[in-house]
Amino acid sequence: MARWLWPPTAQEHQRRRANLAALLLVAVVTVAKDFGGLTDGSATYMMYVLAIAISALGGFVPGCVATLAAVLLLSAAGHAAIGFGSRILFALEGVGVSALIAAISRQVRSSEIQVAALQAVNGELRGQARRGDLTLHALQHLEDISPDAAVFLVSAQGLIVEWSESAARMYGYTDKPIVGTSIAAICSDVGTTTDIQALLEAKSPAERVRRSGLHCRSDGTRLPVEYEVRQCRPPFSELLTVAVYDMSRRRESDAFRDAASRAQTALQKAVDDAHGQLEVLQWLTDPAVNPAGGPAEVGELLERLRTSVRADGVALVQLGLARSRLVAGVGLRPAHVGAPGAAACSAAADGRVALVHNDAARVVQVSALT
Repeated sequence: MARWLWPPTAQEHQRRRANLAALLLVAVVTVAKDFGGLTDGSATYMMYVLAIAISALGGFVPGCVATLAAVLLLSAAGHAAIGFGSRILFALEGVGVSALIAAISRQVRSSEIQVAALQAVNGELRGQARRGDLTLHALQHLEDISPDAAVFLVSAQGLIVEWSESAARMYGYTDKPIVGTSIAAICSDVGTTTDIQALLEAKSPAERVRRSGLHCRSDGTRLPVEYEVRQCRPPFSELLTVAVYDMSRRRESDAFRDAASRAQTALQKAVDDAHGQLEVLQWLTDPAVNPAGGPAEVGELLERLRTSVRADGVALVQLGLARSRLVAGVGLRPAHVGAPGAAACSAAADGRVALVHNDAARVVQVSALT
């Protein structure tokens, strides 16, 4: 009894429930016939057939169980008006009704399963369509905020299969005339075409590194770009995405930055020179060093001048029409030292230039020392 009441599998449990439901329906019809005053004519057959049909909704076997139970109850009741042939015909009719209802019920359940599967597929397709729309909007957003970038799709053979708005903006081609053509249409030379084809045919993703080259716009102008090729994910593995970056503005900004850096360096050097000149001027115009004070102050002044201009030696020479006179000198090593105020020789023994006037417009070279 325990094994019969608690079957081991869910399918067996469902089958027993259907059979018990068929027996219960036949019992209800019998009780209604006996206590409800139904006649022994066609009404009895009609009620049993209805019970058999309802039982057959659970399958062919419950319908047969209901038919067998109905025949047994009709025989047990001892209806004289119902002959053996009528009972056999009723049994065949019940089996036929059970087979027909079971087939229809099976078809209905199969249709419901198919409808549920189609609804699941439809929901998945709607989800994919929604994700596709979101991806398209996100791509358009990226295209709007990245005017120097473009993305389009090509096949493994190098044919353009999808042309985006960013690519149309960068190259000037609309989608209709460019879709279906070779990627060589946007290449400026054979070398660029070969490089892109090599990227398309690369087996490993590591080989599809970013490369630079020159592409061609629709008006024939050349465009310096960097481009990168990646393979799409399944189920679109036969397609590849080409991401192109316009380097024109970047190169212009780099050139402007370099020019600004050079200008800043030159300006900083000019400022440093001006500060240095100001310091030298303040150093040389020190009120404590007065040339009128005598040779010591003149020597201090020349020493400061020599230090500021980073010279080995400095001499103060008075040029005259007949002769030049050495007034003072610092850091000089003459061959023959004369007394201050003595006349300088007209020419140096070794031909050295002893004094250079640091003025490009008035350069005066005087050999005043021996």
